[in-house]
Amino acid sequence: MKNKTKFEKPAAVLKMYGFLVYFFLYLPLLVVVVFSFSKSQTITGLSGLTFHWYEELLKDSNLFTALGNSLLIGLGAVSVSLIFGTAGALFFSRVRFPAKGVFRTMVLLPYVLPGIIMGLSLLIFFKRMNMQLSMFTVLLGHVSFTTPVIMFQVTSRLQRMGRTYQMAAMDLGATPVRTLWFVTLPMIRTSLIGGALMAFTISFDEIVISYFLTGSRMTLPVYLYGMMRFGLTPKVYAISALILVFSLGLILLMSRYLGRSDQARVRVRRA
Repeated sequence: MKNKTKFEKPAAVLKMYGFLVYFFLYLPLLVVVVFSFSKSQTITGLSGLTFHWYEELLKDSNLFTALGNSLLIGLGAVSVSLIFGTAGALFFSRVRFPAKGVFRTMVLLPYVLPGIIMGLSLLIFFKRMNMQLSMFTVLLGHVSFTTPVIMFQVTSRLQRMGRTYQMAAMDLGATPVRTLWFVTLPMIRTSLIGGALMAFTISFDEIVISYFLTGSRMTLPVYLYGMMRFGLTPKVYAISALILVFSLGLILLMSRYLGRSDQARVRVRRA
């Protein structure tokens, strides 16, 4: 009994500490959701509950335009990043060359560097290339940091998988292309889906790089930032609450795939 009591006290302290940490992290999110239903136009107090601000969002055509831009940029960036990221993962996991670790770190830099550094660097680069700021420049900026996300997710899966199945397929007569299509891609499917969902979530919520590269058409985070410059209102909270729910949905969906090993059937056709 003494030993049990001895271990129960630290466990209770750790549980309380964990609760306080999560309470501190998620309380601002709860405040955003609660005040999005406020009747008052100010955020000094909660005078009552209403869906008025959500109804106002439905009347904002500029908001839907910005939302469409964000979805278009996110889907476009993920589509391009899936090709580049998967190709890069196959390259790093199959090819040996000097300074491989240094090169992998350099590829990760666009993701780990502060957004303001990447935004300024890309802005200067595009200006030097005489490129007008547009949706295309925003897309290129998002591809720069979503590609490393997918690449390292796929690389991790390829390293755990090994090359046994690919070598067996080639021994049975499959060409490299058939091996890639019928063996490798099905076995890394979960990492591709999880990486794509993570990349889309990051792209959809990104504001700093988008702010530097946006032309006349804005993404949703940039549009929201423009609204906040005129003060915080329940309408801003309503948009933030919807983005929060959407992002949480993507994160929950993403958690089903990241870290899982795909048990898909592997089909090998004789050449």
